[in-house]
Amino acid sequence: MLIIDDITIIICVTLLVLSVLSVLLDTFFRKLPESMETADNSALKPVSVIVISDNNSREISLNLPYIFSQDYPAGFEVIVVVSKNEDETDDALKPFAQYPNFYTTFVPDTSRYMSRRKLAVTLGVKAAKNEWILLTDAECKPATDQWLKTMAQNGAEDGVDMVIGYSNYADDARHFHVFDRLHREYAMMCEACKGKAYSTAGNNLMFRKSMFMEGDGFRGNLKYIRGEYDFLVNKYANGDNVRTETSLDAQLTEIAPSSKKWRNKQLFYLETRKHLAGGLAHRLRFNADMTLLHLTLWLNIASIAFAAITLRWLILAVAVLMIILTFVVRTMSAKRVIRRFNANIPLWKAVPFELRLIWSNLLNMLRYKAADRKDFISHKS
Repeated sequence: MLIIDDITIIICVTLLVLSVLSVLLDTFFRKLPESMETADNSALKPVSVIVISDNNSREISLNLPYIFSQDYPAGFEVIVVVSKNEDETDDALKPFAQYPNFYTTFVPDTSRYMSRRKLAVTLGVKAAKNEWILLTDAECKPATDQWLKTMAQNGAEDGVDMVIGYSNYADDARHFHVFDRLHREYAMMCEACKGKAYSTAGNNLMFRKSMFMEGDGFRGNLKYIRGEYDFLVNKYANGDNVRTETSLDAQLTEIAPSSKKWRNKQLFYLETRKHLAGGLAHRLRFNADMTLLHLTLWLNIASIAFAAITLRWLILAVAVLMIILTFVVRTMSAKRVIRRFNANIPLWKAVPFELRLIWSNLLNMLRYKAADRKDFISHKS
């Protein structure tokens, strides 16, 4: 006999509403606009590509050729700024002296009371001859020879001062590391498209030199060791002056981080976000997504157990259906984003990784709480 009473109706409706809300608040359910059509070459402007090297002699040798091979008719220069040179990076740079558009500079060893990476960016921007700056790291290489053109075409639009591109981890990276980068960057790109740019999780950022100089660069946060990309977006993205570029041609490929390096990135981000404007709204969206996902899953599981004990088969059917619906719709949303960004993530892992995110973040928060705060700033006294 099928039991349909007030308890059955209330539970079924609750499960249905929570499941629908969970799907609607899913980060990957949101949509980014398509990339703009290729601009006329005559609208392109010369670009200064700034590459920050931090003991990256091997990566310099491997990745710089991909930058010099860019198909960019408007012309570009490459400025490598060496933040640390303990592995003789200067020797790795010598073969590139043959390029007339190649320049190098080194952060002075005496610069001990400010972030060396932020100082490296500042030195590179000041040395740049062009208005448009394309900033990246030595650990990254363009996925195609159209990277520079695809990023720069966004700058041809009036009112644009900044372009955020995606940097994908190499295929040998851990799947969860790739997923975490994709999930965070996709959320940030969605916010940027709505005029509420908060930060960026990658190393693929184009901006105007005049904007940086007129805004006094990193003034106010030079003591924080990392977060150079985050602070740039948070400080200079202003409503409609930022664009996101999601084309595969505009992607960078970053070497796979070790587990230790990936954890350190998470810890530095936890320190950085304390000093970014608009963090509360950003975290509320993520926390709402994670809370509803877990709440929906566990309430459905509890309802299945309750239905089996009380023989309320309608509740059992609805609970099972809602679990299937949640997993299927979230997987399909993740599939669209994974394919768009060419992320190396098995599709069946998407929802389990979403469930894992909040616990990974909690573990990183505990590590951050236990860390010495002096590890995150250049002022050690």
